[in-house]
Amino acid sequence: MALYFSEDFLQELMDRNDIVEYISHSVHLKKAGSTYKGLCPFHKEKTPSFSVSADKQLFYCFGCGKGGTLINYVMQMDNLDFVEAVKLLADRCGMELPEENSNSNDANTKLRQTIYKINSVSGRFFYDKLAEPCGANAMEYVSKRALSKQTVNRFGLGYAPDGNVLLKYLREQGFTDDEIVASGVVGRSENGDIYDRFRNRLMFPIIDVRKNIIGFGGRVLDDSKPKYLNSPETVAFNKSYNLFGLNIAKNSTEDYLVLVEGYMDVIQLHQHGVNTVVATLGTALTPEQARIIKRCKPQVVISYDSDEAGQKATQRAIELLDAEGLKVKVLTMVGSKDPDEYIKANGVGAYIKLIEESQEQIEYKLRKLRKNYDITNIQQKADYVNSAAKEFVNIKSPVECELYVKKVSAETGVSEQSIFSEITRLKKINEKDEEFKAFRKAQVQTTKPADMQKRRYDHAQKLIINIFSNHKSVSNYILSTLNEEDFDDQMRELFVVVKSIRESGGEPDAGLIVSKMSDTALAAEILHDDKNIDDPVLAAKQSAEIILNYKKAERIKAALANDELTSTDKLGKISEEISYERKGVEDGDN
Repeated sequence: MALYFSEDFLQELMDRNDIVEYISHSVHLKKAGSTYKGLCPFHKEKTPSFSVSADKQLFYCFGCGKGGTLINYVMQMDNLDFVEAVKLLADRCGMELPEENSNSNDANTKLRQTIYKINSVSGRFFYDKLAEPCGANAMEYVSKRALSKQTVNRFGLGYAPDGNVLLKYLREQGFTDDEIVASGVVGRSENGDIYDRFRNRLMFPIIDVRKNIIGFGGRVLDDSKPKYLNSPETVAFNKSYNLFGLNIAKNSTEDYLVLVEGYMDVIQLHQHGVNTVVATLGTALTPEQARIIKRCKPQVVISYDSDEAGQKATQRAIELLDAEGLKVKVLTMVGSKDPDEYIKANGVGAYIKLIEESQEQIEYKLRKLRKNYDITNIQQKADYVNSAAKEFVNIKSPVECELYVKKVSAETGVSEQSIFSEITRLKKINEKDEEFKAFRKAQVQTTKPADMQKRRYDHAQKLIINIFSNHKSVSNYILSTLNEEDFDDQMRELFVVVKSIRESGGEPDAGLIVSKMSDTALAAEILHDDKNIDDPVLAAKQSAEIILNYKKAERIKAALANDELTSTDKLGKISEEISYERKGVEDGDN
């Protein structure tokens, strides 16, 4: 993983970027002993299992198993490869990057960089074509939508002409056909022919927060289908991990983002001075996009289209955004299908007022629920109140919950006490469901004696490697007692690295060690804290005994299962194993 960068560079990079400070921007961390705890940003949870060590500069989640250095955190949160994550952190702290190793064989990284170059050249090509005679229809559409020259420049809008003009141009620029196909700007037919993917379309470059063009969206200028076409997913572009307009919106001074459906909604609103607007990329909102929004702003205003499809998408977006702990509001437009149409009819000032007056997501849900019930009918009134109570169960603030209960009570004439009783009943049902799920999980995970021995062995391996790394006083004992063959494939790599450092007289650096590992999450789990060990000598001896006994039992099993050995030979091997003890365990050297 460190093909491009020296250990000294990576060490300085992690020293300059404090992991607790960085992660605190996206996760609410609380001090808990020697570490910090918070809700994991990589999976949904109610009880914090995400741990960050300020001392070791490592993170680990006991819930989903993700872990590593700050570099690994950036890679996983921002969907970057190793080199890009390093570059992002280096730029953040003002470090200059060293020269890249020309012998690197990181094919994905090289291809990603090549795609960025192809997209950049393609973006410029499309932009230039918009101003040429062939782009007249596209320019007419731009004028019809009242987009200013400044807006065209700001978003890099362009035009993709008919034919394979771009393909020819990219070949002239020295890119190979395989590289051009990998970028997604061209396609390859079943018979092997290569063709421009985008033809006679107004082009929208999709730009990430690092200002790379990662893909394109194209809108037809006639009645062709599909109306909008996006780049396919590539090593540089994943629709689930990006939002159109985020490169601009993330720098706005507002503490919220406005979430709309399409490219033109984003562009029109930005042109009118609403610079907080983003859109998904032709798909419904994804959990990954919800997490990206959370990292940028604490609030979201959903401004989807007012048609049935838009309202269904709103419901789904509310659930995903709420699950990430974001404050969610919903903007309602009356008499217009989308923001662009509303602004044309009422002006941008009216739309900004709608943002300011947007409903809390619970109010939006109640309004939608209310339309489904006739509260003059007793049964439907009861159904409405019960449905509302289900929504109230998820409200974290007691004060907010009480206010909504009062509202429904006044609306229906059902007493507040009855509504609160229903909320309490539903909460108990949910708690029972959680208990049952936990019980079922425990039943499934019930271990057999052999599995228990393996778990004890795994725990002992992790503990002794942690002790080996943190306590120099126990190193001689461990070095004389254990060797790499005593560890399984997962742990051996880490043990060997720590062993090498100790044998050379060095002091292990947890963050640097983890950055070298093939399994950074496992290494972070083992090294990210000191395990609160009061007596490292005793813990090391006990762990070594468990490890050696387990390996001895495994060798005995192997001897018994070996059909090539006679019974006498098997007994001899078993006798050898029983009588053999490592010198370190016998003498207790430390």
